[in-house]
Amino acid sequence: VAAMTVNGTGPYSNPVVEVSGQDLPTATKLLMLASGVDTTSVVVSWMPPDPPNGIITEYLAQYRRTGASSYTSLPRNTELTRTITGLVLNTEYQIRVRAFTVVGAGPFVTLTYRTVGPPENVMATVLSPRRIRVTWEPPMTIVTITGYTVVYNAVELTDSGMVPMITNTSTDINGLEEFVTYQITVNAEFGGTSGPSNVAVTIRTWSDVPSASPRAVKSTGTDPAMLLVRYNRPVLRSRNGNLTGYVIRYTRVDTGELQVVNVSGDDITPPAISGLVAYTNYSVEVAAVNINGTGLFSDPVSGLSGQDVPNAPRLLGTVSINSSSVT
Repeated sequence: VAAMTVNGTGPYSNPVVEVSGQDLPTATKLLMLASGVDTTSVVVSWMPPDPPNGIITEYLAQYRRTGASSYTSLPRNTELTRTITGLVLNTEYQIRVRAFTVVGAGPFVTLTYRTVGPPENVMATVLSPRRIRVTWEPPMTIVTITGYTVVYNAVELTDSGMVPMITNTSTDINGLEEFVTYQITVNAEFGGTSGPSNVAVTIRTWSDVPSASPRAVKSTGTDPAMLLVRYNRPVLRSRNGNLTGYVIRYTRVDTGELQVVNVSGDDITPPAISGLVAYTNYSVEVAAVNINGTGLFSDPVSGLSGQDVPNAPRLLGTVSINSSSVT
């Protein structure tokens, strides 16, 4: 401070330093998120307001599910970090922080955070009757993903399995059953913890030629001069598609003559084979058919065709014994 007269300004006093009064703080800076101890926790951190407009006495951090009417408050103190625990997987949250001075509270700074969800855009593509390719995109998360686990389950059969943890976002599943519907899920791994899986993707492998023959093949002779052939369908997992018919081939044992009968549809009780040589041994084999072709033939079974009326006796010749008899 200096004094003044009509002649001018005198010398200034020594300076005295005083701090202006405090005000409400400005917003905190650089609100950041980092992964917590597991997939249901998150660490939120920030920088002090600039300018602070006073001495920061505490920070308030709050969170809520997006759309909820109220926030949950974390303990107040002057530390620049808080850990939020007990979050629900695959859920969006709003997190906000503000600073306080003795005058009052500054404005909130808010961000949105989604907990770990399932891998996204999971797709399955059939490559062959026994092979499926699965692809996906990483879940939206700040957590470090260490790998993925792919699980597949057959709908019609008890065939299931799991692909060992992989780090890329696609894999081929091999050795599947033909013409079987599978449900496939993928979940992300986070250092020993598994995230949620996607809604199962359903896909059916392609059909293929039947890989097994009909079961319990029987051949029974029936009159006149016919064979009745009966069999059971191949086991379900070896049909490799919808059966469209059967092939019965029968061979006359004494001559080796081979003939074939085609049975239309999934008929396991076809009509008897007619036109055979009566009371003769035949070797019979049966194979199943689908749209891809004919499968394996069964092991041959022997059948004796049915009897028929006898042929006329053969007259070999006569010998005269006397004038009134012959042999």
